[in-house]
Amino acid sequence: MEAAASQTVPVAADAAARNGRSQPRPPREKPESVTARDAADRIRLLAETIETFDGRQRLRSLAAVVAKGSRNAQRMAFLETAIGESLDEIAGAKAAAERWSTCEAATWALAWMARTKRAGGSAGGLLERIVGQARTAQAQLAMGDTQPARFVLVLARLFRDVEACRCLEDGAATALAAEIERLVSPEGITNLTGSQAMVERVIRWTAAREIALATGRAAWSDATEKRWRAAAAAALRLVGRQGRLLAAAGRMPACFTAPLLDALATLGGRRSRTARAVARDRATVADPNLLDRDLHDAAAGVAIIRTGWDRRSVRLMIDYRHPVPRLEIAVGDRLLVDGPWQWEAWADGRALEPEGAWTVSCWESDRKATFLELTAPLGGGRQMERQVVVLPRDRVVLLADAVTSSGAAMPTELRYRGLVPLAPSLDAEPADDTREVRVSDTATRLMALPLGLPEWRTAGAGRLEAASGGLVLSQQGGGRLYAPLWLDFDASRIGGPLTWRQLTVADTRLILPPHQAVGYRVQAGLEQWLVYRSLDTPRNRTLLGCNVSCEFLVGRVKKSGEVTRTLEIQ
Repeated sequence: MEAAASQTVPVAADAAARNGRSQPRPPREKPESVTARDAADRIRLLAETIETFDGRQRLRSLAAVVAKGSRNAQRMAFLETAIGESLDEIAGAKAAAERWSTCEAATWALAWMARTKRAGGSAGGLLERIVGQARTAQAQLAMGDTQPARFVLVLARLFRDVEACRCLEDGAATALAAEIERLVSPEGITNLTGSQAMVERVIRWTAAREIALATGRAAWSDATEKRWRAAAAAALRLVGRQGRLLAAAGRMPACFTAPLLDALATLGGRRSRTARAVARDRATVADPNLLDRDLHDAAAGVAIIRTGWDRRSVRLMIDYRHPVPRLEIAVGDRLLVDGPWQWEAWADGRALEPEGAWTVSCWESDRKATFLELTAPLGGGRQMERQVVVLPRDRVVLLADAVTSSGAAMPTELRYRGLVPLAPSLDAEPADDTREVRVSDTATRLMALPLGLPEWRTAGAGRLEAASGGLVLSQQGGGRLYAPLWLDFDASRIGGPLTWRQLTVADTRLILPPHQAVGYRVQAGLEQWLVYRSLDTPRNRTLLGCNVSCEFLVGRVKKSGEVTRTLEIQ
């Protein structure tokens, strides 16, 4: 086996000898020991990650042959044929991931044959073909594509006694470290679009890390390891029940995220406890031994907010690096909101456009609530303010846009239109007489209430409707405008009593117009909430018998009528 590989791929020392120079041979490195069980298990895991049915079946068949572990020459010849056929199918692989997974599977099978002295006459040719694929992979690695990095590491580690294989390791290790340093912020946010892409990339790095540690030593430096750990913890916040990766079509099989959960479980501390609790679906609502439920990286422009780590938790991610922020909301193992959180606004018929990037004007998080406010200038003294409020105990998310002005409110007609994107699998059904919208698939998943609009359709202008792949809220105002959308994800309240009202806000016994301050009372089931927003300079004001002097307030209304203040923003 080794002699065949050496004949087909000359090493540097042989080339030097042909040029008349004499060089000492490098010390012979001991290759990794590979058992039939190890190789078969690795090949089976690779099979589960392949999307095509034929590709999965091909690798499962290869794993079955390796698992039998016979010394029979005929069976070994059959295995060599199976390896060759797998490599033959690489040209027809539609996805690059299938190509590199097939190469890695062939490497494991061939390594078992070589380490146990079972290799036949064609083994050298098979290794030459695999090395040829690795050389192609090297070109991709040099361009920053780390998809084949794991395969190259496996080949370099399992055949480290072959110079042509051993010399490939540096390219894979360098590409992995460079990509992690380039994409991962110090807080652990991976600079990719969407939670699925972010988690998949972290899993790719994690799988390469596991292979490196299992076959000798780490693939990167301590500094890169620290950044990977931060990225892994951030990715854990983005998975659903049982640690599953969520996609628009549903949750992915457990094997996709198993490398991430297994790696986190070995790190110790809160990351380890959280990974085990999530994988076993045993996390409680408020466990102080688990990771913090929120992660906000202002430099990366991403916030991840969870109501907790339990199986019913709501997870929200907002990416505001671009002019149109991207919003995701998942509950349990279902992705409900996914896509750009679009908005449009007009002043006296003229479109208002952002004249700068989003900046964070406020971030507050404690056990009761999480509040994020983003601001973008619109020109002419106006600005757009976006609010995201998450109430963990209530499993409620409030999304709100406000068009405000720095000076006195101008006598302007404002119109607003916002789109909250829903996952393709969901249906949105407006109520017949009122303005709430019920969102469901096999069951009702959320209720959406446009608090800035009258409850009954016959009163006032504006509407909330299902169109363009999401919930579209249209609203009008004068001078300043506040457009809140209340999303209730607690299924136990859905179907019970439901109502909301705009409240009178008074300042020194004078009723304020809505361009100065607004307030709302929301009832779902037997629970009630109060929401208040000042649109001008905050002052001491009154609504529903509650004195407020802040810019924003949300609280629960007791049976006695008193308000328990959940969150106040000055």
